Amino acid sequence: MDVLVIVETVLLAVVVLFVVALLRSHAEILRRLDDLQNAGAPAGAAAPAGAATSAGAATSAGAARGAAPAGGPARDIAGQTLAGDAVKLAVQAGGERTLLAFLSSGCTTCGPLWDALRAGARIPAATRLVIVTKGPERESVARLRELAPAGHELVMSASAWDDFTVTETPHFVLVDGGSGEIAGRGSAASWDQIVTLVEDAAADASPALSTEARAVRAQEALAAAGIAPGHPSLYPSRREGRAGG
Repeated sequence: MDVLVIVETVLLAVVVLFVVALLRSHAEILRRLDDLQNAGAPAGAAAPAGAATSAGAATSAGAARGAAPAGGPARDIAGQTLAGDAVKLAVQAGGERTLLAFLSSGCTTCGPLWDALRAGARIPAATRLVIVTKGPERESVARLRELAPAGHELVMSASAWDDFTVTETPHFVLVDGGSGEIAGRGSAASWDQIVTLVEDAAADASPALSTEARAVRAQEALAAAGIAPGHPSLYPSRREGRAGG
């Protein structure tokens, strides 16, 4: 009986030593792989895809496909019209400032935006509007014909959604005409909001505004928010004084 216990103890010790050696070997392999990966990556390279945060995953995936993230160069849009004709729209350097509106025939949130455009919504000054939908294989062409506003360009292009890394609708991309760079991008629930954002971006990019011009812009912004002259929110000290009294 004593011999059996001794044999089992020896075998257990051998197994423990084997497991420890295996773990050390595995750790060494992982360390060497990590060293090789870091040595092969250029300085300042991005982290591996597995380490990317969810917020940056779409941008990383788009960059891998040669897409145009915010601040990068825009790409021309190739697709077809509602009539089925092939078309290519140039939005690169040397053209006019372009606002790309990525909308869809099946997007509920896009409804008010389609309606506003058909009703003659104001377009930002000196800006070309191009509506971009997915290809006819993903859209209802008949529905798009009902939604499309007259007098505005519309192109069906699934590749454009990939090129500009658009993953949700509605989505807007502003392309600077002089440089051909993407000046900004984002989503909005109303057309008035989009116009305001585009015009603010243009104003920020222009030479410094005078004090008077800035005051006018501030008053317009307050009025749009429903804050008129004399509104209590403009005089917090008065409210504090009343509360203290």
